[in-house]
Parts: sequence; structure tokens; C-alpha cells
Amino acid sequence: MIFRNFLTAIMFTLGLSVFFLVHAQDNKRFDIAVTTMDGKSITLNDYVGKKPVYLKFWATWCQDCIKQMPHLQESYETFGKEIEVLAVNIGINDSAEAIAATQKEFSLTVPIVVDNSGKLVQSFNLVGTPFHILIDIDGNVVFKGHDASAQLDKTLKLLSASNSKILPKVEIEKLTTQPSLVSNTDKLTALVFTSTWCDWYLEESRPAIAKNCIAGQQQANVLYKQTPNLNWLGITSHLWTGDKELAEYKDKYQIDYPLAIDSNNQEFVRFKVKDFPTLILLQDGKEIFRTSDFSDKNSVANAILELN
Repeated sequence: MIFRNFLTAIMFTLGLSVFFLVHAQDNKRFDIAVTTMDGKSITLNDYVGKKPVYLKFWATWCQDCIKQMPHLQESYETFGKEIEVLAVNIGINDSAEAIAATQKEFSLTVPIVVDNSGKLVQSFNLVGTPFHILIDIDGNVVFKGHDASAQLDKTLKLLSASNSKILPKVEIEKLTTQPSLVSNTDKLTALVFTSTWCDWYLEESRPAIAKNCIAGQQQANVLYKQTPNLNWLGITSHLWTGDKELAEYKDKYQIDYPLAIDSNNQEFVRFKVKDFPTLILLQDGKEIFRTSDFSDKNSVANAILELN
């Protein structure tokens, strides 16, 4: 009898250990640091077990994100005491000045953080902004979606109630490491990081960036033909991009070098790319040149040809 109870205790302890191990593996995203506007680092683990969390992923150039700002501020004013509301800027083609301008335009008091590493965005498998995530007090994702919908408001209300019922979990696709798109780096390699939409989508909200996207792609096309000994690879963001958009973009700019979608944001995070477009040169696998400024085609061309 004593042995049976001892065995039962061991099995119970092992069961708990497996549970917590799996839980920890599933929640690595809770360890990822983001940066507040005053430079402090925080993680989602700061809130698990204390308060539910509302994450709204956004960018200052995202038109739908801007349209939803009044809703976000209202949600913060209504539920901010019961729920930790965080506006998570994705840190792509953005700046502190642009964020401050948005704060001023909409009189925002909702806390804003920036995902400088891109890892939090990656962990939630973000495919476009705006993106809303609701997490209950135990760290379970209970809502995800792009719209400021009635269902979002309903879930916020339920989460804010002290006696709220347990909400069903929402699955976030697990991040799986894929073979790197970047291979054969023993040879001098040129990586062109871009998106299939920055040339037209940003035309009104960020015309300078849109112009730079066009110039960057045009210059890459020319340089590719001038440097046949370089290993060229184009890598597009997976945001709002599938095979159809990739094919249309490649045809639009008559791109001859290989072009691939960074489907899990692996290469953007690996090379710490935060601007579209960015051109990186690798030699023996090490970075020897980087630029995101294509305003002067001669300066970029001269730098590449000199290193070639």
C-alpha cells in the first residue's frame, strides 16, 4: 500500500513536470523582450498570473491600423485597469518620431512598445497588421483577429470581469525552424530584402519610402546584371504576401535573380532587417556591407562594384 502510494506520487509529480515543460515550450514568446517608448524592456511574463493582456500589433504607415486607433484608445480607457493593453509597433520602416506623431494625432495614452527584434511578431505568426491578440490571466491566447470587431469587444468585456468564465483557447500556429534561404555564402552574396507592396501601399502614407522601394529594386536589377560573379538572392517579407503576390511582383519589375518569401520571418530576424528595402553583402558568411538608402544610385553601385 505504501509502495503504491509512493508510485502514485511519483507519477503525479512526473505528470506535473511534463505539463509545465510543455507549457514552457509553448510559451517561449512570453520571454521575448519589447521596448517601451522610454527605453525599458518588458516581457509578457511580467503580466502572466497578474492580468489579462491585449496586444494590438500595428505600424504608423498601416492605414487600417490608423483607422482603428480611436477604438484602441477607447478600449484602453474602458478596460485598462483590468487588462494590460499594449500597442505593439512592429518596428518596420518606422521611427520614434512617427510613433510620437500618431500619439499626438489621436491623443493616445495607451502604452506603446516596439518589437525591435521582430521576434514577438514572429512568435505570433503575424501575416499582416493590424492584428489583435487577447491573452487570459493564465497566459492562454483566447482571441486573434485583424478587425476591431464586436467579437473583440465581447472578449475584452469577458476578460475584464473578475468572475469571467474560462474562455476557449485559440491556437497560434507553432513556429518551426525551416532550412535557411541563404546558402552558398562562401561566395560573395548579395541579399535584397524587400516587400511586394512597399512600392504602392506606402505611396500616400510614406511617399519617400515608396520611392526608395522602387529605386532599390531598380538598382538591384541593374547591379545583378553587372555582377555575374555574385550570388544574388531576393527575400520578401511574408506580410500580406503569398505565391500570387510574389509572382506579380517579380513580373512587375522583371526580376531575373531568385526571389523567395521569408515565410516565417526567419531571415529578417536573423539579419536584423528593419527597413524595406535593404541590401546586404556577405563574404564567407559575414556581413561586409549594408544599406537601406537608394536615393543615390551611383553611391550604391560604386560601393558594390568596389567590393565585387
